[in-house]
Amino acid sequence: MDYKKTLLSLFISFTFLISCSNAKRASEVTAIYVPASQYAGMTCDQLYNAAEDIRSRVPSLESAVDQARQEDVIKEQVGWWLFAPALLIMDGNADEQSKLANAKGQLEAIRTAAIRAECN
Repeated sequence: MDYKKTLLSLFISFTFLISCSNAKRASEVTAIYVPASQYAGMTCDQLYNAAEDIRSRVPSLESAVDQARQEDVIKEQVGWWLFAPALLIMDGNADEQSKLANAKGQLEAIRTAAIRAECN
């Protein structure tokens, strides 16, 4: 009977530990709302250049999100071997997610502004 209690306790601990990390993959980060009015009055060339500037930064932002997530996954795995002390150092990747979501939102706002400006 003690064996079953031990297994149940380990299962509950495992379930809890798996849910500890809130780190997301870059592909799971959604754009935040950025008002298109921020880009109103810009010419089509200016909108294109602004979009290209942001697009050039997106790969490094995605990489930062994925790297921070991977670090949390490693900490979580180490936590399984060492339990609580390692789990207390998990940072998540909220900051990286926020930067990527903002970039995605800016690109959507620029696209909306370009449509309103009838850019081709």
